[in-house]
Amino acid sequence: MSIKITFGMIVFNAEKNLPDGMLYNCIKNIYDFAHEIIIVEGATKAVNHYFDGDTSKFTNDGKSNDGTLDIIKSFPDPQNKIKLIESKGFWDGKTQMCNEYAKIATGDYIWQLDSDEFYHHEDIESLLLILEKKKIDAVHFYANHFFGGYDYCINETDSKWANQIPWMRIFRNVPGKSYWISHEPPNYVCDNTVCNTGKVLTRDQTLALGIKLYHYSYVELNQVKFKASFYKNEKCLEEWNKFDKDKNYKPFGCHNIKFIGEHPKIIQDKYLL
Repeated sequence: MSIKITFGMIVFNAEKNLPDGMLYNCIKNIYDFAHEIIIVEGATKAVNHYFDGDTSKFTNDGKSNDGTLDIIKSFPDPQNKIKLIESKGFWDGKTQMCNEYAKIATGDYIWQLDSDEFYHHEDIESLLLILEKKKIDAVHFYANHFFGGYDYCINETDSKWANQIPWMRIFRNVPGKSYWISHEPPNYVCDNTVCNTGKVLTRDQTLALGIKLYHYSYVELNQVKFKASFYKNEKCLEEWNKFDKDKNYKPFGCHNIKFIGEHPKIIQDKYLL
C-alpha cells in the first residue's frame, strides 16, 4: 500500500493523567500503520479559547513533568517513525501545537489522534484501502465516548456534552502547505480549502462500515480531575461522582449507556483482563 499516513498527536503529562501505560499503548496501536508519528509535547497557556485550556499551573517551564517525555523517547522505533517536538516554553493553545506537526508532516493524510483514542486494527486497514482508492478530503466518525469506566459510554446520538458529532479526524495533506485553522472543532486546510467542506467520508458512512472511534477520556478519576482543572469546570468531577454512585444518573443530562461492543484488542489485553 502506497498511501502514507502521518499521525499527529499533542500531549502533556499523559503518563500521570491517563490510565497506566495508555500513551505507550496508543502509540503501539498505530505504529505499524504509520508513515510517521509526530508528537508535540508541552503545556498550553491559552486564555482566549476555552478548549485550548491553561495548564500552566501544572508545570514551571511548559514541559511535562511526569515521565511523558521518557515514554516517547524510549518507545521502540526500529523504523524511525516517531518525531518528537518538545515545548520551548508554553504553547499558545492546541491549534499552535497542531500546526507544529503540520509544518513537517510528509504524509498524504493527517490523522489527528488523542493519546486516549484507539481504533480496531481491521478498521484502520479498511480506511487505508478507502483512502488509497478514493480521493477523500476528510473522514468523520461516531465515537464510543467512555465515561465512568470502560463499561459505559455516552449515547452516540446524544450531543449534549462530549459526543461532538461528527468526530473529525483524518484530513488530506499537502506537505509544507497544509495547516490547521482550529483544533476544536478540527478544521484543516488543504489546497486552500477546508477539508471538511470537500469530499467527506461521513460519520454515517464509516458507521455503516462498522467503523467507530474509541475514546477513553473519562474512564479513570485522574483523567476527570485533570480535565476539570484544564477546562476550569468542576462540574466534570461532580458528574463523575454522581454517576459513580448511581449508574442510572445522566451525567450532563446525557444517556450514559452500557457498552455492549468489543473494545480494540490492545485495550482488552491491557486494561480488561
